[in-house]
Amino acid sequence: MRIAVCDDDDFDLKLIYKNLKFVLKDLAILAEVVCFSNSGALFNSIRDEGSYQLYVLDLLCKQEREGLLTAREICRLDARAQIAFLTGSREYAVEAFELGAIHYLLKPVTEYALRAIVERWQMHSGASRECLEIPHGKEIRKFPKSQILYLRSRERGIEIHMNHHKWDSWVKFPFHKIEEEMCAAISFVKIARGCIVNMEYVSRLDFAECFLVNGEVLSVSRREYSSVRNKYNDFLFWKMKQEGG
Repeated sequence: MRIAVCDDDDFDLKLIYKNLKFVLKDLAILAEVVCFSNSGALFNSIRDEGSYQLYVLDLLCKQEREGLLTAREICRLDARAQIAFLTGSREYAVEAFELGAIHYLLKPVTEYALRAIVERWQMHSGASRECLEIPHGKEIRKFPKSQILYLRSRERGIEIHMNHHKWDSWVKFPFHKIEEEMCAAISFVKIARGCIVNMEYVSRLDFAECFLVNGEVLSVSRREYSSVRNKYNDFLFWKMKQEGG
């Protein structure tokens, strides 16, 4: 998940970043938070690196109504954009919600308010909060299932590849102990011994190979291919129904 925060007040920007990172950690959501002090820098980032899943915008950034103009342009570029507004006034609340804003918050922004934004993003986007929980020493490490690309057995542990390579991990835990849980989920399938893939990130499935949206190619076991293909077809049909197709 990628979150863009745009606010021309440096103090507010740092406070939002700090509180947002705390909320994301508490909700066990792996996310990159990128801060911008003006809309021009934000649009340059969208052009160069792609869109964000959530935008948190200062409604009155730089000048009156600039946040609304920024939001309109974001919606033009990405019809699925989820936008939350921050402001010191209720004056533009109606216009904000007409743009489809998921929240409209008055400053100063607290952790509680930012938690509400993230939870509304989850609700609107259908993002799963379910996590794969793995014991690690005296603590439990949590990996949001919706953000897992694939899992692979390696060196008596589990290699966990996330939808952002910076969050890839290896944990010492028996692979077979998570197989049943992961394969029971509608979006996960075992494609070979010691390898489970999240079908949300599969771009193509061939007889011997599974192509992921990030360009990686994984081998599919010949023994598993028939069941993999059947589950993948079931997943595509389920997803089509979920999207109203």
